[in-house]
Amino acid sequence: MIVVCPSCSSKYSVHSEVIGEGKMVRCAMCGTTWQQYPVKEKTSKNTSDLLQSIFFWFIVFITVFSILFVPKTVSKYWPAAASFYKVIGMNNSPDQKAFVIKNVSSFFVKRNGNLYMGIKGELSNVSEEVQMVPKLIIGLKEDSNTSDSSFQTSWTHRLNYKKLLPNQKIIFETDLKNVPYTNLICDIKLNTL
Repeated sequence: MIVVCPSCSSKYSVHSEVIGEGKMVRCAMCGTTWQQYPVKEKTSKNTSDLLQSIFFWFIVFITVFSILFVPKTVSKYWPAAASFYKVIGMNNSPDQKAFVIKNVSSFFVKRNGNLYMGIKGELSNVSEEVQMVPKLIIGLKEDSNTSDSSFQTSWTHRLNYKKLLPNQKIIFETDLKNVPYTNLICDIKLNTL
């Protein structure tokens, strides 16, 4: 333990066994004598416990702050959080559209004796942030003004990209086998969840 002279503040390292329950000691520098009692030393465990507690509450604060005040950023890096925000009533939908589909065209192609209808288009990220690329839901139905028969089908197309940078665009192309060669209306939607 460290013993400090009350008069001149000289410090001495003394084994606690020497002091025992208390002992008269004299300073070698100034000659002051005083009754020295055992000094309770601060353990590093108390400091360690305090640091662990501070770290724990810091992590709790950051987590709660992130969940409540920056849901858009949380959803960006952890897309599954978007469902959580919907459940608790914090709709995390962006105010503006993130994607635009344009330049959609259709074509017919014959492969291995089968007629395929192809759909080609462009998906653009029009937001100012990196966006996760959703699946496309493509629906075809026969134009009701031209025929009484009703052909209707839809399929999901997964794009090869996981993310799109701001203002980045990609071309997509997909096809469907055995589509009747009639006047069809194509509807493409984004599967955001």
